[in-house]
Amino acid sequence: MGEDSKAGVGRRYLALDAARGFVMLVLCSEGLGLGLLDPGRYRSALLFTHVEWEGFVPWELVMPCFMFMVGASLPLALAKRTALGQSFGTQTRHVAVRTLRMVLIGQMLWCYYAGRYSLDPIETLTQLALSYFCCFFILQLEQKWQVLVALSLVAVNWLVYVVFPGAEGAFSPTSNVGLRIDQMLFGITRDSEMNWNSLNFLGSTVTVLFGAWTTQLLRSNRDPNRKLMILLGTGSACLVLWQILLPFNPLIHKCWTTSFIACHTGFALLLTAAAYFLFDVRRYERLAFPLIVVGMNSIFIYLVNNSLKGGWLSKTVGIFTEDFEFLPWGIAPAVQGSTVCLIMWLICYWLYRRRIFFKI
Repeated sequence: MGEDSKAGVGRRYLALDAARGFVMLVLCSEGLGLGLLDPGRYRSALLFTHVEWEGFVPWELVMPCFMFMVGASLPLALAKRTALGQSFGTQTRHVAVRTLRMVLIGQMLWCYYAGRYSLDPIETLTQLALSYFCCFFILQLEQKWQVLVALSLVAVNWLVYVVFPGAEGAFSPTSNVGLRIDQMLFGITRDSEMNWNSLNFLGSTVTVLFGAWTTQLLRSNRDPNRKLMILLGTGSACLVLWQILLPFNPLIHKCWTTSFIACHTGFALLLTAAAYFLFDVRRYERLAFPLIVVGMNSIFIYLVNNSLKGGWLSKTVGIFTEDFEFLPWGIAPAVQGSTVCLIMWLICYWLYRRRIFFKI
C-alpha cells in the first residue's frame, strides 16, 4: 500500500496499539461475553463461536486480526533495529530466535490444552511464527516483488486444494490436501472440530504481510487524510473481492481460503482506519487508553487467556462472585466471563503503570 519511510523511527501509533487492544479484548471476553451465552436462548452467541466448516461469523475475524496486528509491529521493530545499526544478519538471528520462542510457547500451550505431551503445527502461535518468519524475508524485497510473492502465496494456497482434491471435493472437511499432508508428515488424524491444517501458514503469511504494509503506509510521508482514504479504499475493495470470490472459492477459516483472506483483511483494514482517524488524526487519547493498556501487552494477555483464564482465574473469581448464578435470564456466564476479562485488564493496567511490557 506504499513505501516505508525513515520518518517516525521509535514512534508508537495509537491506532495500532488501540486496534490490537480491541482485538485482544474481544478475544479474552469471548465477544464481550456474548459467546458464553446459551445459543439456544440467545442466537447472538453463535456470532462468537467458530462455524463448523464453511461460512462467516464475526468470531472468525479474531485470529487473523491478531496476526494482522503482529505483522503491523514488524516494520516498527525492523526500523528501530536498523536505526541502531544492526546488520541484516543480526536482525535475521533475532527474528529466527523470536520465531523459535513462539513455536516453543505455542507447543507448550498445545500440551496444556491436551493435558498431555502433544505437538501440532496448527496451534496459533506456531502458525504465526512461521508466517512472521516468512514475512521478515519478504519485506527485504522491493515493494513490487513483495506484492508478487503475496499473490503467488495466495495462488499456491488455492491451487494446491484444487489440483489435489479430497474425496468430497477440493475443500472437503474430512479429506482435503492439507489434512492429508498433516497425516503424512506428522501422523495426525484430525476430527471434525479441530480440522485446521498446517498449510494455513501460506495464507496467514499474506495476512501478516498486509499488517506490515499497513504500518509502512502509516509511517510514510503521505498526508493523514490520504492515508485514511487508502485504508478505507483498500479495506472496502477487499470486502468487495470477498463477495466476488465466494461463488468460486468458499470462505473457510480452517483452510485460510482466498475469500477468507479478502474478508478478514478488509475488516482489519477498516478497523485500523477507524482507529487511525479517532486516535492519530482526531487525537481522542482518553478514548484509546483502555485499549492501549491491553494493546501494549497483547502477548501477556494472550498467554493468560490461553492458560489461566478458563481454569484457575475463573474459579478464583467465582469464589467471590458465585459465578453470578443468582442473575436472571441466563446471563450469568456472560457477566462472569466479562468480570474475569476485567480482572485481566486490571493486571495489564498494573503492568502498564509500571512500564512492564512482555515480549517474546
